Amino acid sequence: MALGVSRDVVAAAEEMLADAYELVLSGWCQGMTAQDEEGRSIEPSSAFARRWSASGALERVWQRAVDRDDLALDAYERASLALSAAIKDIPQRWNDMAGRRVDEVLDGLASAVLLLHPGPASPLADLEDFIEDTHRGDGPALLLAD
Repeated sequence: MALGVSRDVVAAAEEMLADAYELVLSGWCQGMTAQDEEGRSIEPSSAFARRWSASGALERVWQRAVDRDDLALDAYERASLALSAAIKDIPQRWNDMAGRRVDEVLDGLASAVLLLHPGPASPLADLEDFIEDTHRGDGPALLLAD
């Protein structure tokens, strides 16, 4: 049984992905989660950040959320899972691949929105089941790294 996901979480995740899309559209980088005006690595949530990777943009949106409560965290996690599912890879590694283009990154963010909606037909349902089993101790340990 997939994790119960409220409409509020899905709506917030959609908004986060849309905001991340806008950030990447305004400035994209590779090799780091965010860059300042001079191309130096910087925290994605910094006011001085000017360019973001896909995952850096999503992190910035979450870090700067007005209400960083459980709903915002759940939405951030769901948006991150949707992005990983859409691109079939770890977002930062995928973003940083040689030859990657900004239009591909934007397409990945847009595709992630389509995967957010819960239900048995959702591509995230199997992943949610796996995570739920792992949290209960029924499944293998979940290790994700950038």
